[in-house]
Amino acid sequence: MPSLRRALAGIAMLGVLVGVIVAIGVLDSDHVDKRGLNAGLALVIGWSFLGAGLYAWWRRPDNRFGALMTAIAFAWFLSILAASNSSAGFTIGILGGALFLAVLVHMLLAYPSGRLESKGQVALVWVGYLLATLGQIPAALWGDNDYFECPNCPVPLTHVRDDGDLVRTFDVITMIGAAIAIGAVLVILLERWRRASPPQRRAMAPVLWSGFALLALFIGALASSAVGASGAGDLFGYAALIAFTAVPWAFLFGLLRSRFSRAGAVGELLTRIGAAPGTGGLRELLADALGDRSLRIAYWLDAQGRWIDPDGHAVELPPDDHPRRAWTSVEVEGRRVGAVVYDRSLVEEPELVASVAAAAALAVQHEQLTAELRARVEELHGSRQRLVEAGIAERRRLERNLHDGAQQRLVALSLTLRLAQSRLRKDPDGAERLMAGAQEELQLALEELRELARGIHPAVLSDRGLQGAIEALAGRVPIPVDLSDGPADRLPAPIEAAAYFVVAEALTNVARYAQATHARIDVTRDDGQVTVAIADDGVGGADPTKGSGLRGLADRVAALDGRLELESPPGEGTLLRAEIPV
Repeated sequence: MPSLRRALAGIAMLGVLVGVIVAIGVLDSDHVDKRGLNAGLALVIGWSFLGAGLYAWWRRPDNRFGALMTAIAFAWFLSILAASNSSAGFTIGILGGALFLAVLVHMLLAYPSGRLESKGQVALVWVGYLLATLGQIPAALWGDNDYFECPNCPVPLTHVRDDGDLVRTFDVITMIGAAIAIGAVLVILLERWRRASPPQRRAMAPVLWSGFALLALFIGALASSAVGASGAGDLFGYAALIAFTAVPWAFLFGLLRSRFSRAGAVGELLTRIGAAPGTGGLRELLADALGDRSLRIAYWLDAQGRWIDPDGHAVELPPDDHPRRAWTSVEVEGRRVGAVVYDRSLVEEPELVASVAAAAALAVQHEQLTAELRARVEELHGSRQRLVEAGIAERRRLERNLHDGAQQRLVALSLTLRLAQSRLRKDPDGAERLMAGAQEELQLALEELRELARGIHPAVLSDRGLQGAIEALAGRVPIPVDLSDGPADRLPAPIEAAAYFVVAEALTNVARYAQATHARIDVTRDDGQVTVAIADDGVGGADPTKGSGLRGLADRVAALDGRLELESPPGEGTLLRAEIPV
């Protein structure tokens, strides 16, 4: 920024110097009437564009609008050189006499972003520059005193011969091209106004309408000149000059209005929030303060690292390069609590947005707590719904396994026992063989039933408690597993079951995917909360969205008002942690 300020200060001094030189040239001119008035008017117009342009450039260095407005000031001074008594100055003034209008058209088409929006606009700007430069060459080559209506004007350095009629022919062609180009610019500006949102219109209005008036008056001057109505042409010319002078002042007026609007909006917002605390409608208050009915508020859940809307649903904020939307973070004592999402045109008024966001920070924090509670309720509802669905699916699985496994074995066992009973007297040896087969079938059925029961509630958990059950799980893993001493007292059965299944799922994933050489399990109870943490030194990169195992665990833990967290950066191992209130 210091280098930018030095550069802008240098441009300002150069602009002042050029303006003084041009004004001296006007005061010393032999072919300008009312030299004092014209010199003063040249300085007022040039320095107005210079000051407004440099301020806009300093305020938004990444926006070309300020640079274009500054360029208009120098192009304007260039055209005033036509008042010079020297042939060189007069020639430069003639050749660059319309350049400021081309730069003005460029600025209006690029306003307010500083960039042209389409290839058509780029082409239109190029046409403007070509007309402004090439269109002046015939006058410099063949213009005479009758054409310039200036008997005391010096002869241009580029003068070839006197041929005013030829120059006027080229002027007609240039004026037709200029009228078509300006008409196209007016259509683009009207269409831009029609498509703009209310905040965009408020931001664009001063500059856009003053520029629109200038171009419309200029077309009137061209038309009057074409039909030979010199009186009307002079009237349109004076009006266009007034409109041209008004452009930089309209820009400054827009900024001043924005400052007053900012102060009033923030003051009114504070008053309205203070008069009706906690009654809701914060979005409407912010929308009124910024004049943007499309405004939305998002709330930040720091623990989960995501954004939610007022109803607790997850939302995504627009990216930085979004063409129509932008957002500003809302913080309380350095901690992010929310964001205001608004029309991108308000980026031109960053102080206003920041002031409104700061004024509403405490109210946003209050609503953030409400939205977080709704998100929590929504999570619990979703978790319980998934648990119910998982329970139904598990019941069907058990029914299927019982039907296809143990039930079939028990039916076969019943038939075998009946057959053995019928052979007890006639064939004792055959009955004995049938009884031996029945015993084997019964043993298999018992094993299948134990396996099913283990999936419902592990017997080891009931017999040996959580610590013993975890030791049994660790013994099945093919890598060393360190175990901390668990809580001294038994935990409630639902919490023990949840902790057991968290450890079981984690160790299963370690064995299958982690490529780890070591793991550690910690179960602690502190301040009314049980924490279960399983860490490994594997490859990391676990994705909780893939597969249903971790999601099922998260639902099981959430049903107990707890939460499940996964940290698994690639190449740095995995940490699965469950926190469950007791």
